[in-house]
Amino acid sequence: MFDSPLKHRAPGQAISRPSSLRRQITMGMLMVLSPVLLVGAYAVPAVWNLGAALRSVLENNYISIQCAQHLQAVLSGLRVAELEGDAKPAIPGLRDEFFYWLNIEYQAITEVGEPETARNLDDQATQLFTKIAVSPPGIRHDSEFDQLFAGTNTLIRLNEMAMWRNDVLLRNLSRRVASTLILSFLLAFAVGIGLSWLIAKNIARPLTELASELSDVGEDLTISRRLEPQTVTELQLVAESFNQMATRLEYYQRLNVERLLFEKKKVESILQNLEHGVVLIDREGIVAHINEIAQIVLGLDGASVVGKPFSNLPTGSRGYIRIRNQLSTPGKNALSYPMELDVNFRGRDHNFLVNQARLSEEDELGILLTFQDVTYLRDQDRARAELVATLSHELRNPLTSLGLAAQFLAQRPPDCSTEHQKLVQVILSEFSRMSDLIEQLMNASRQRFSTIALHRDRVSISAILDDLAQCFSLQAAQRNIKLELNSTSLPEIYGDSAKISWVVSNLVTDTFGYTREGGVVEVDGHCSTPDSIRLEIKNTGPGISREVQKRVFEPVEQYTVSANPLGIGSLGFLMIKDVVAAHGGRIFVESSGEGSKFIVDLPVGSERN
Repeated sequence: MFDSPLKHRAPGQAISRPSSLRRQITMGMLMVLSPVLLVGAYAVPAVWNLGAALRSVLENNYISIQCAQHLQAVLSGLRVAELEGDAKPAIPGLRDEFFYWLNIEYQAITEVGEPETARNLDDQATQLFTKIAVSPPGIRHDSEFDQLFAGTNTLIRLNEMAMWRNDVLLRNLSRRVASTLILSFLLAFAVGIGLSWLIAKNIARPLTELASELSDVGEDLTISRRLEPQTVTELQLVAESFNQMATRLEYYQRLNVERLLFEKKKVESILQNLEHGVVLIDREGIVAHINEIAQIVLGLDGASVVGKPFSNLPTGSRGYIRIRNQLSTPGKNALSYPMELDVNFRGRDHNFLVNQARLSEEDELGILLTFQDVTYLRDQDRARAELVATLSHELRNPLTSLGLAAQFLAQRPPDCSTEHQKLVQVILSEFSRMSDLIEQLMNASRQRFSTIALHRDRVSISAILDDLAQCFSLQAAQRNIKLELNSTSLPEIYGDSAKISWVVSNLVTDTFGYTREGGVVEVDGHCSTPDSIRLEIKNTGPGISREVQKRVFEPVEQYTVSANPLGIGSLGFLMIKDVVAAHGGRIFVESSGEGSKFIVDLPVGSERN
């Protein structure tokens, strides 16, 4: 049943259907259980019948002993009655009781000599009851009583000895049954061990040969041999799957080279036609691919550099030298930050942003350098700076005229009303603030647009809010808008007083622009944490949509609220965000459909910061 599953067969030899491993194990288990079942089939009925017989005998022995004891009790009662002279009246009842128990004894006789003893008791008792009935009072029959007591003792002794013999027999039977069961279990265990060894041997042999075939698979995943048919169904399925896998591997191996070449050409075509420059460097620092844009940026002028070390390319351009210095160990180190290069080609200057990406995090395959053309972004920056410079220049002339007029009004005779003097002071204050802002815009246009220079000093936010309330009180009264200022005792911060005042003033101006008549503009200042101050400027005007909230601080955008342009305009919001960020703070807007709230968080900071 357990022939080797890897026998070689002659060509054309028929193969019988292999038996399943489950069937073989089932047959083995039946062989193991057969001795136990046979022993059980023989021993269990015999033990059951013998036990039933022993129980019946023991039950009759017990009944005989009980009967003998009751007979002795009746005789004892009769003797006592005879001694007291009352034997004749007691004879009828005692006779009936004596023969009642004697009849039960007749039905429970099991031992040799017990019938004769019972008959002797019957005869002697009949004679005794007759003698006592006809004898005058005072006559004693001790000898007859002694004979009857001796007979009952004999009856008890016979049954007790029988019970002892049955007990010995039962113990011997138990030992014999236990020995038989132990021997049968030992036999089953031995048969099980033998079958297990045979099954394991015949299963392990084909698996070992299968493992040997798999270990012979070459690095090119080719398998030269096929497994022979197996005699076990499960192993036959494994062999068939293995042979199918080998066939598929051979097929894929034939297609592999052509497919790889196709994929290589496709990737090279994609990389070559990208708008961005691409350089692929392998783990050894060798250039694996470079497209035309990257060659232009690195100043290679169409030179063939594929297969050459990136650290030794035939070019002396500044961009290449900067990248090579950053990648001191090509293919291993990364650019510490995105690098921007200026390259002149196609008749104008271009700006390229250089980024680096690893091809694999765990098993490094090399790096990929990309050169992204950001010329259009820099053109937008320059156009924005020129626009700011132009606006600043155009605003400076009319603002200067307004400032001179306000100074002239301030020098008028003292008969000018107090209200007019307050208005003139407000104009002069705003003129000074706007002049500073225009000067900063001019400086920003000459440098980078987003650069914010701060003149830090101790700044009282409470004083800025008080001045703000005074500046906007007249505007609030004219438009019937309630201006509320809520500020607790705020600590001084270190920052630029003029720029913080400009931020708050522009935010209040914007909220005023979108507050309806009879509405409320509230300016609230408090300490959000022990180290920061929070300013909240909110109104009861129309809300700002979620989409606009996400982009309100982005550059070169124009937003609308209720079909009207947003008050400050995105350029103002961008500058506000830059000023707040320069102070180490943050600004954001909240709106839920009715009214809006601009929140500015500023750190208290220190004189060192």
